Amino acid sequence: MVALLAAVVLGQTGLKVAVLDVSAPDAIYEDISRELTQRVADELLGRGFSARRVDESEVPVENCRIGPCLGEIAKSQRADVLVVVDAVEGAKGKVDVVLSAMRGRDGLPLSVGRWNTTNEGKKGKQLSKFIEATWKAAAKHVPAAP
Repeated sequence: MVALLAAVVLGQTGLKVAVLDVSAPDAIYEDISRELTQRVADELLGRGFSARRVDESEVPVENCRIGPCLGEIAKSQRADVLVVVDAVEGAKGKVDVVLSAMRGRDGLPLSVGRWNTTNEGKKGKQLSKFIEATWKAAAKHVPAAP
């Protein structure tokens, strides 16, 4: 009985989250924004979401980084939630990151946040607050999978 309960608990996954880097190429080095996006995905994964970074090769080539195309990306990833990461290099090695979460099926805004960090992507309270706000909004506005 205990083994069955453990298997059920371990088999459950959280909401599926796709994390997308939309940073402008001239705003930050691509490898830095990619690492920051991966860090966001890892933090979401650690908080119970089933999260993964969307690779650049998975984004349609036809100038599809913002607007209605976000819905297409969420759909192609089968994501319940799409998190958008927009990073800009600041002064003295700082990086300013704007985070947005939206419902995957229709783009309903769930949460937004700022994350002032370094090139290494140190966690900080701002990222934790964004993830907590996303968790609460998703619990309220994203239906559970059957």
